[in-house]
Amino acid sequence: MSISFPRTDILTPFLFASQSLRLASRQEFSRMASGITIGKDFGPALWLADYTTVAMPNDDALTLEAKLNSLDGVIGTFEAGDVRRPYPKARPDGVFGDTGAIASVNANTKAMALSGLDPGMALSVGDYLSFDYGGARALHQIVEAVTADGTGATTQFEVRPHIRPGWTVGTAVKLKLPKGVFVLVPDSVASQTAGPMDSTISFKAVQYLA
Repeated sequence: MSISFPRTDILTPFLFASQSLRLASRQEFSRMASGITIGKDFGPALWLADYTTVAMPNDDALTLEAKLNSLDGVIGTFEAGDVRRPYPKARPDGVFGDTGAIASVNANTKAMALSGLDPGMALSVGDYLSFDYGGARALHQIVEAVTADGTGATTQFEVRPHIRPGWTVGTAVKLKLPKGVFVLVPDSVASQTAGPMDSTISFKAVQYLA
């Protein structure tokens, strides 16, 4: 039986002592002779992630190491997200119908509206959502709070990064355990013993877009 990608079992069932999930903008500054500084943007930002496990039994550490080795460095993909916010802030127990769909996307590519949510469902600043589009996986963070009306529809609200082309109205949106697709940063996997019986493992990853 062959291993399928993206792997869905890199972050689970392991516990992490530290994590960083941040947007890396593809931008630069140019400074003119007059001293004026001009910012340039070269495309949508990508998510960068750093994970470090808690000290865990060596047997569990070896299992995670083997899973990471199965990625063949930068070749294999895996699902990852923000372990601090697996569910919307308003529903931390994850008890809600995860039946949202894209209703519209603003021409500015920063705002979107959803339909099909539970009536009155609140989405908070800092929540995440994900959806598949054009063979790739989008992972967005909500930066403007919104509440669904009695029919489960929202007004448009802003997310980051900007929404890339390829989405379609009616595309299913995940609010439960939303994850993007990532690849390892080369040579970033490190393991260290924490006494004779335990180890910690750390690795870095960057969002992968097909």
